[in-house]
Amino acid sequence: MSRIPGWSAVPGHTPVISQCFPATRDQVRAARNFVAEILGEDHPLHDDAMLLTSELATNAVEHSISPREDRPPGTEPDDPPGEPGEFVVTVAFLLHGVIVTVQDTGSARVPRTGSPRPDATGGRGLLLVNDLATRWGFHRDPAGTVIWFELT
Repeated sequence: MSRIPGWSAVPGHTPVISQCFPATRDQVRAARNFVAEILGEDHPLHDDAMLLTSELATNAVEHSISPREDRPPGTEPDDPPGEPGEFVVTVAFLLHGVIVTVQDTGSARVPRTGSPRPDATGGRGLLLVNDLATRWGFHRDPAGTVIWFELT
């Protein structure tokens, strides 16, 4: 049996595993698979953790590529976006659950649940997080924005 990276037999130690991904759309699936592989198909929180990781990774990709509203003054709206950044997904095991964090380089916007129109193709990610997670939140630090959710 292989050991989970970050796992310790020391009582009270919370295993934590992280991976960095380029902030490109094709990496959303890779982030989701990273969490799925760590949890394993038989984990009772597997499906919800995969879905919510996918939503937060999508947000990270969208906000790690310089969006137009975050561009410096004087740049043209038709300029191509800046170089993609990175985002980091971290899984921390709890006694009765899991916490997943997604850190990106951030945006000027505050993460919030939206009110998308019924025909909108996006804008429901944090609504899903709010509905499925036991709790969730975000914080900012000099490295960017960290959004997390807990499932129990």
